[in-house]
Amino acid sequence: MTREDQLIEKSFYETFLSDGDNRRPSRILGQAYFEEQNREESFDLSYIRFAQGEIYFHDLDYEAAIFKWENIKNELEPWAKMNIADAYSQLGLLSAAEDMYNSIETNEDTLKSEVALKLFFLYKERGKIDHAYETIKKAVLLDPDYPNVTRVARDFYEENEDDENAVKLAVDELIRTEKEEWFSVITSYVKAGNTKSFSPDFFADALLTIHDVNKQSFISFTHALWNSYRNEESYLQWINTINELFMIVQHEEEFEWNSIVQLYEKTFIELTDGRYFLQDLQVVIPNLLSCWLKLSTRENGLTPAATVLAWNEIFPGHIIQDSIYRAEAVIFEVENNQSGLQQALQLFKTVKKWAEGHSLAVDYKAVWWLEELLNSNIKQHFLLAGFEGSGKTTFIHSLLGEKPYKGTTASMVVYHDDDELSISQITSTGHRFLENQREMLEEMEEASLFQVKQPCIFLHENQCAIIDTPSLNGSFRNEFFDTLLLADGVFFVLDGADPLSDEEYNVLCQMKKFAPDIKVHFILNKVDLIASDANTQATINDIKRKVVNIYPEADILPYSSLHPFSQQSSKLNMFVNTHYPFDMKEKPNKRTANVLTLIRHVLTDLLHKREEMEKGFIYSIQWNEDILGRLKGLSLKLTDLQHEKVETIIAAYRTLLKESKTELMETIPRLLKESSEYIKEDSDFKQIHLNLNEKMNEKIQSYIDETLLPTVYHQLDTWVSASHDEFLESQSFLVEMSETFNDIYQEKKLSLQCDFALLDDWRRDLDRMTGRIQFEKENIMLKKKPAQLILKGAGRLLGTMNQSNNMLYNQYKKYVENETYEEVTASIANKLFLPFELFEKGLSQDVSSFFQGAIQEVKDTIAETETIIQNGKESLDNMRSNPEVFYDPLKLFEINLLQQEFSLQAKKDYSRTG
Repeated sequence: MTREDQLIEKSFYETFLSDGDNRRPSRILGQAYFEEQNREESFDLSYIRFAQGEIYFHDLDYEAAIFKWENIKNELEPWAKMNIADAYSQLGLLSAAEDMYNSIETNEDTLKSEVALKLFFLYKERGKIDHAYETIKKAVLLDPDYPNVTRVARDFYEENEDDENAVKLAVDELIRTEKEEWFSVITSYVKAGNTKSFSPDFFADALLTIHDVNKQSFISFTHALWNSYRNEESYLQWINTINELFMIVQHEEEFEWNSIVQLYEKTFIELTDGRYFLQDLQVVIPNLLSCWLKLSTRENGLTPAATVLAWNEIFPGHIIQDSIYRAEAVIFEVENNQSGLQQALQLFKTVKKWAEGHSLAVDYKAVWWLEELLNSNIKQHFLLAGFEGSGKTTFIHSLLGEKPYKGTTASMVVYHDDDELSISQITSTGHRFLENQREMLEEMEEASLFQVKQPCIFLHENQCAIIDTPSLNGSFRNEFFDTLLLADGVFFVLDGADPLSDEEYNVLCQMKKFAPDIKVHFILNKVDLIASDANTQATINDIKRKVVNIYPEADILPYSSLHPFSQQSSKLNMFVNTHYPFDMKEKPNKRTANVLTLIRHVLTDLLHKREEMEKGFIYSIQWNEDILGRLKGLSLKLTDLQHEKVETIIAAYRTLLKESKTELMETIPRLLKESSEYIKEDSDFKQIHLNLNEKMNEKIQSYIDETLLPTVYHQLDTWVSASHDEFLESQSFLVEMSETFNDIYQEKKLSLQCDFALLDDWRRDLDRMTGRIQFEKENIMLKKKPAQLILKGAGRLLGTMNQSNNMLYNQYKKYVENETYEEVTASIANKLFLPFELFEKGLSQDVSSFFQGAIQEVKDTIAETETIIQNGKESLDNMRSNPEVFYDPLKLFEINLLQQEFSLQAKKDYSRTG
């Protein structure tokens, strides 16, 4: 044990012990102390005291130990202070211990490290976490090799869930020590997700270190980091980091990097699934492909080689030339032993999913063709081609044994053998089953795609499907060529009476150029029109001579649709088996090529749909802006109409009231004046004013009940009817407007219905008003007017004198006949017409409410249209300002497609770059 170890373990006292001395250490040290003290020359008791302090410390006599250590004045003084601090700590005097530890000054690294550790544990115990952090970092920085210091630091960081410091410590120690222990620690941190906040380049040196020390550990660490950064914002940065590493490290041919190669393949697929923009990938993919190819072997190098060439095809000059040369060598030398069908299907699904996520539907026909071509019950699909009049239709009728349709058709029909007849129509949006052939014939008037399943001996025996196409001299040649690449072979039907015209020859040349690998053989139909077998053979030889430069191996089968199929079936079957032999090994590759062809069609269609979408936005914006102007014009017309009807209906009502009121104002005074007839010379003039007042009120009551109110009621009813007519006129206008707009919208967009229930409300209210009017008797002759007072006084005074009756009679009659009765008439008019005047005040709101539903409907439609226009403009602006959102994924899909096409054509016909 070294002296430093003794000081750390507090066993320095053992230096005073000797073998064979069985005395207690304290006795030995006491004897040494006594002898040292009694030396004649100078003496130093510090060493003995230091040792005695250790004995007291071990015996738990901490105060005695402190006393001994306080008197140490030699080179052991810093150690003594540490021991004193330890004793304080044991006594629970933590503050004193902390002060003592911090007071120690020394140049000994071991003591510094030991004190730092003790301080760390003290701070941790006292809850001074910040001080603990500072102290343990100093301890690691001072001497990371000091026993347990890095383990203590790691445990502390983990206890406090301090991923940052834990990861930094692990990386630093991994690089410094190159020990497997730290490889495992940092890998576990990565797998736990504790390193995601770190920039990937932080681990560059660690990766290099592990790579140089242990490649298996490097692979594990790389896998962990790769999976950790996947789906994170720093994923591309990580790819750059690992690419840079593989670009600079020396590649050992004997070491297999299969798992890393698989990671690169998976990553390339992820990066090119439409989530990333080309601008971001341009700085990542070239080196990714170079590294992927660099780490691959002959067994797994075909895919990265094909991918390198595909990327270089689309973006030439981005990948280093050495990688391109290596990729070309692999493509030429390595044979493709896998069909790649699953990868092709996955690419189709990826494109479809991306399209759906961007409001673009993949044409359902493509989806249907995919399922059709993968049908395990069908070995081969044969395309039936020919010009109008060639006998193509009669040939298919001969095969089927019936005539589902006559003449040429604009549709494409796929025939399957099945036990029962079933017909489906496939469109761009889906498919539906048809009830019978008659319904199919109706739908075939326009270009479409059908699948017909029915019993058919030829299809059953050959386990094939026939794709009957529109005539090639029609306007549907594009559809033919699109389908040509999906077929396993072509039956080209020629007219025996007029075989192989110049136009037919030109189409054959186009077919060869468009699909050079498709086998094409000929059916010479209508041979019954040829004079003899010799002439038939001469015709066949002539046709072969003409097509030898296009299809040198093409054969020709003479056929007559007029002859029974049973007589020709064996020849036809032999013809098929000879020239279209089924190769089970080749089928997966063929189906892969079919799927890739469909994907290319889909990508082309999506580009077209993108253009159509932009045009659609423009048209929608323009159309809606036009309709918006019309709607706003309608809104103004509605408002004007509303104001017009308010004024018209209220004016009519006011006129009615005014006329009725005028009549009352004229009639009441007349009736009251006519009441003079009730004044007689023999009347009781003492009571005449009371009697007259009663008679006058009766006369007014009779007039109101029998004349005025019926007249008013009739006029109001006429007014309501007139208002109804006004409303009907308005509703008729609105119905016309709604029909006009609905014709434009091509749907029932607007109804513009008004609230006719208002008229019922009016009738109810007017009935109530006219029915509840009660005439209250007026004080006509009982007022305190001077003339009335004089007459009433005279009547009481002179009423008993007969000779005075004549005078009173004349005076009363004169008064009644000459009085204006303005006040009484006004009072009656005001009371009678008050309810009608109150009703008038609500008419403006009532008439307005009649139009409110229609007006609100137009307002809502305007708001909806404005929203559509705004959204359309935003979508259009976004489409134009961010074209990469659409075009970048399609470009990446094209690269994936090229890669799979190159893989499929490996060791065949890929041309080297210059």
